[in-house]
Amino acid sequence: MPTSRCDEPPRAPIRPGSVAGPFRSNLSLDPGTPPVFVNSNSAPSAAPLPKMVLHVLNSPTGGAALSTLGLIAEFKRRGIRSCAVCDTAGYEADQKVLSDAVEGRSLATKLYWTNRKIRSAPWKRPIHEVRQLLQTGFQRGSTGKVVESARRWGADLIHTNTIVTSEGALAARQLGLPHVWHVRELVGPGQPTRLPFEGAKFAPFMTRYCSKLIANSHACAALVRDIAPPGMLEVVPNGIDLSRFTPRGQYQRPGKIVVAMVASLTSRVKKHSLFVEAAALVDRSLPIEWRIYGHDPSRGGTVPADAYIAEIHARIARAGLRDRFAWPGFVEDPRAIMSDIDLLVHPADEESFGRVVVEAMAAGLPAIGVRGGGVGEIIRDGETGYLADPDNARQLATGIQRLVSNAESRQSMGLAGRQRAESTYSLEACATGVARVYEMAMLRPLAAATSDRSRAAVSS
Repeated sequence: MPTSRCDEPPRAPIRPGSVAGPFRSNLSLDPGTPPVFVNSNSAPSAAPLPKMVLHVLNSPTGGAALSTLGLIAEFKRRGIRSCAVCDTAGYEADQKVLSDAVEGRSLATKLYWTNRKIRSAPWKRPIHEVRQLLQTGFQRGSTGKVVESARRWGADLIHTNTIVTSEGALAARQLGLPHVWHVRELVGPGQPTRLPFEGAKFAPFMTRYCSKLIANSHACAALVRDIAPPGMLEVVPNGIDLSRFTPRGQYQRPGKIVVAMVASLTSRVKKHSLFVEAAALVDRSLPIEWRIYGHDPSRGGTVPADAYIAEIHARIARAGLRDRFAWPGFVEDPRAIMSDIDLLVHPADEESFGRVVVEAMAAGLPAIGVRGGGVGEIIRDGETGYLADPDNARQLATGIQRLVSNAESRQSMGLAGRQRAESTYSLEACATGVARVYEMAMLRPLAAATSDRSRAAVSS
């Protein structure tokens, strides 16, 4: 099973084939601690774990999908079976990976995305809205397919793995099932993701359509903490399969020191140009090879590309660094990337989590990031790497230069990163936290409602 993707070359698209129960909260003040439930030492819950979980995903591709695949695999080892309904966005090969993970119990169908802030010009957004309303049967059809899937496979809990689709919530309410909603996005005014039920509307909507709400980072939780129903929200960091990564034994290698950024070149929020700006500020006498991983449709700046990619190459040329930048392209396996670099730099400050940073730590590499989003709570400044202020290329350059100049610091921070990954970001720790949330959700199944009432609540 793959663990990371970075802007793959184009592939074929997928073809669609009253509330009761106690709440308990896990909002620790320390973002560096693993999930600890405040009543974890109390008597065991009377509710059993679910036997079959229906996972609803908005794409089979990307970090949220990879986290869900990890949970599915770990739950299978613990005797919890899974099935899935997934939007047709993404790639056909990834849809097959998901289908194989749930032993064929999967359905690819168009789902309605409530995210108002999408990557298109404002004048195009009404066109997208009409199109997806027609494709989902005004959400009535897509919700019906989730209901049918839950019945067919005997789901006793629905887990929606993104905040931007609501079919799982509507289906759970129709069926009277527990519903766990996973917020893996930075949501709200001024954030990358906007929802129709923000502010004062958020708590009543969640009270009706959600049994428990999980945030994958404290950065995500902070944006909904004050508007979520009391006790509904839990923080469970994403986990990765650490057994796939082997920390480097000998850190000092011959040749140049490879400083890399691993991020999709189609995503403007990753801030590749900031990485280039920092590179231009680093002492040029240091033996550094700079790398940007990810599919580059401009072929290293030799053919026309969109404005974002063109600007990255233009900045490299203006800095006189063309001969020091390498473009390895898309690499399927993150282990291959981490075994071939010495230092990861991740300048994005709008990440809800930061999976690639955990992958670097799992491989025993130090990482440099920013004090913003999920990355700022993964990296421990001065212990597992360095943190810079958002958009501060000089601070990024200072951190890079310190680590490039000192092999012992790279090794000690890399080992500390591996230890932090083991204590906080293992797949086992994540699955244990989510399973505990499932136990609490099973005590709070949603009250059954007609589909008309459910749709009215979503559109209000």
